[in-house]
Formats: sequence, structure tokens, C-alpha cells
Amino acid sequence: MTAPTQPEQGRSLLSDAWRRLKRNRLAVAGLIFIAFVATAGYGAPLWSALVTHFDPEHDAPEYLKYQPPGTRALSMVYPTYDGDAAAFDVVDLDGDGFLTCRRVPTPNVLPVGFKQLEELSPTLYREAVARWEQLDERLGVKDITGLVVGRLECPELEIAAEVATWLENLVTSYDRASGNDAPSPDVIARDGFVTWAEYPHTDADVPEKLRGYGLAGPDAFRLLDLDGDHVLTLVELTERARYFSYRSLGSDGLSFERFVTEHDRDRDLRIARGEYPGAPELHAMAFGSDSSGRDVLTRLLYGARLSISVGLLATLVSLLIGVTWGATAGYVGGRTDEIMMRIVDTLYGLPFMFLVILLMVMFGRNVIVLFVALGAVQWLSMARVVRGQVMSLKHQEFVEAARAIGASNRAIIFRHLVRNVVGPVVVYSTLLVPAVIMEEAFLSFLGLLGDEISWGKMISEALQVWQNNPGSYPWLIVFPGAALALTLFAMNFLGDGTRDAIDVKQ
Repeated sequence: MTAPTQPEQGRSLLSDAWRRLKRNRLAVAGLIFIAFVATAGYGAPLWSALVTHFDPEHDAPEYLKYQPPGTRALSMVYPTYDGDAAAFDVVDLDGDGFLTCRRVPTPNVLPVGFKQLEELSPTLYREAVARWEQLDERLGVKDITGLVVGRLECPELEIAAEVATWLENLVTSYDRASGNDAPSPDVIARDGFVTWAEYPHTDADVPEKLRGYGLAGPDAFRLLDLDGDHVLTLVELTERARYFSYRSLGSDGLSFERFVTEHDRDRDLRIARGEYPGAPELHAMAFGSDSSGRDVLTRLLYGARLSISVGLLATLVSLLIGVTWGATAGYVGGRTDEIMMRIVDTLYGLPFMFLVILLMVMFGRNVIVLFVALGAVQWLSMARVVRGQVMSLKHQEFVEAARAIGASNRAIIFRHLVRNVVGPVVVYSTLLVPAVIMEEAFLSFLGLLGDEISWGKMISEALQVWQNNPGSYPWLIVFPGAALALTLFAMNFLGDGTRDAIDVKQ
């Protein structure tokens, strides 16, 4: 007696489409790449803090501008330390075993809101100031408040920071001759490195506030010449400068606040050897730096977020408008259909990019306006596609059955007809996303997005550099251009694969 066979389970249209999509290797590769770009873009702040360690908008020192891929530099926004306490004695200038700081009070500090109160009600302001003076006489609140908002002074760290800045700009300041030639005050022949002939021989050649710290002379030159080739390069000077740089970028600019706050564990405003975290670490600019010294990779990550967001949200806007417009025109028909589609034809005759630019000029150059503007001009083709599909379906039996049970026109359109045109809508949407991303890049290229970071803006800035120096700094245009091109390819591969997977006739 044969065992009963298990009935074969059916597959939904969605699962069947997913099975066919997985067979398309290019579509799967495109999906994986898009997921990677989306993860990189929306996680950009996290990757910036933990991976690249650079901020996308921080203007770096002069010596970091136009640096090639792989250049190592200090992070002023997300600093890390090597944990080696051997460098403590380099910064501990007085040899007392502590890096001592002190809080310098700010005189005559008023509580928050007093300035606004003076503008709103001078009488109340005078009464509040009088009570503040009385409170100061009793409790000395001015001194306490002044200390809280006062400036942190760290003499040893400040001298170390001056040395770091001097080392970082050594090539810019002292590279005045070619090769081993002695520098001449009338001739500047830069070759990108400093020789012993150019290096300061005595303290008289060093800035006055840095004299007496052993920065001049042959011994200092040998300490800086890490590879012993008798020339000082930017790489060597940056490596040495890190032992002196403990400043980080805060709300009040470059300061020692973060360093002291994070490492002064006993809160005595002194960094002891046991609290010392080591010297700041250098982090590689994997894709080089731009004209402002900013890390190109970090800006690429932030640009990915804008490109993906604009592509998806502008497509969503076009879907909402186009599907509603096309489904209504196709189902109602008659004079309503004629009027609605003539409006579409009229809008088709207008230059859509001109409309986008006009909307952005009228309502402001920001991302929200960009979403709406691109979506508002991309719905025309969607409306035509949906209208044609609805017209072919509105006389089908399931529509007649819905009418027979008393369904309203709105329910028939959105519950029955729109559901049955999802396939073509999804396919068109996947092909619309790369078109919107390309248009966003073009608008960014024209400078219509203000300060927003995008791949198009990065390409525009690179081309401006190329106009002044043809062929120079190729990484500025190669990396954002490659990111944009690969994303567009991936989107198109995914769109083609989705079309083939949903179309059961393929």
C-alpha cells in the first residue's frame, strides 16, 4: 500500500517573484550594493565617529589640503589615543608628574535669559539685576558662575599645542629652497620637504614663544628625521606632531576641555601619569582630502544619505500623486479623463528641470523642497502608466462584482484597481529612483542645495579645482563619480530584474 503523497503547497505571486529575482545575479548584486550604500549613508554619523574619525564639515589645517589617499592625520573631532604613557614626559615640561590646568573665571557673568529680559522689559531687568547683586553679596554667586563658565587654561598643553602647530606647518614656513640649496630671502623654490640648510639652526630662527624648548639645531633635526634620509617630509612631521597635540574641536573651537574632562578621573584639574591616555593617534584619509582638508570618504558617506533619501522620498511623492491621478482619470473616464490628461500633456511640454529650479528658488534651497519638487514633476509618466492599466481592468468581472455589492468608486479605485496595478507601478518606481538621483546630482552640481553634502556637489567642487589645475588631484572627482555611477548601475540592474521577476510572461 503506497503512502499518501503530501499535497504540494502553492506559492504566492510575491514569493514566486522573489524566487525569480534571486536567479538574476545582476539584480541581486544591485540589491546588495544599494543596501550597502543605504547602510553607509544612514549610518554616516556612526561610521564617522568609529571608522573614519573625521567630521565632514571640519576645515582642517592648511597642510592637510589636497592630500592624496592614504594620508594620515590627527582627528580634532573624534580623537583617539595610543595608550602608551611613555610620551608623558614629553608634555610634562616642569617634570612634576602632572599636566596641571586651572579654571579662569569669566567676570560679571549674568544668568541665562537676562539679556533677553533687558530687551523685553527694562524694568524687570533692573529688578532682576538688583536681586542678583544681593544674592552675590550673601553667597558669592558671581564667582561660582564665573568659574563654571570660565575658560580652562592648561599651560603645558598649550605650549605642546603650539609646538604641534609649528611642526605641522614646518614645511610651509621653512621650505624656501630647492634641494640642499641654502634659502635666499629673495627666492622661494619649494620642493615639498625641509633640508638641514632650511631648518632653523638656532633659537633665533624659531618663533619667540617656542624658544628654549630645543626645537632648533642638529639634534632636533635628527629626532624629526625618522627615516634618516636628511630631509623632513610632511609624513614625518605629522608623526612627531601627534605627541604634542591634545586639542579637540568643541563648541568653543579648539580647546582642551574634552581631553581634561574625559581623562581627569579624580576631577582635580590635573592629568597624572596614571590618567594619561597616551599620544593622539593618526587616522588614515583612505580617499584623500579636498580643498578644505576634509576627509573625502567621510563626505562620501554623508552624500550617500542624501542621494538615497532624495531618490526614495521623491519617488514616493511621485507615486502618491501619479497613482491617484492616473487611477482616477482611468476609472472615471469621459470628460474628467480628457481634462486630467490634457493637464498632464501640458505639463509634459514644459521643461521639468526648469520647474524644479523655479520651485527651489521660490520656496527655498533645502532638502524638503527638493523632495517635493522632484516628486511633483516626476509623476506624469506614472499617471499615464496607471491610467492605461486601470482602463484595461475597470470592466473586469471583479470590478463588476464590487459594484454589485455597493462598493463606492473610491473603494473600487484604491481597494481593487490600484492593488492590481502594483506590478507595473513597482517596476516603474525602481527605474524612477536612479533618474531622481541623477537629477539631484545635477541640481547639486548647479549649487542649488546650499550647504548640503551630496555627490553632485562634490563633483562640482572637483571640477572647479580641475579648471584651475587641469588633471590635478584626480581622487576628488574619481571617488564621488564612481560612487554615483555604481549606484545608478545598481539601481538600473535592480529595476530590470524586478520587471522580469514580476512579469510572469518573461
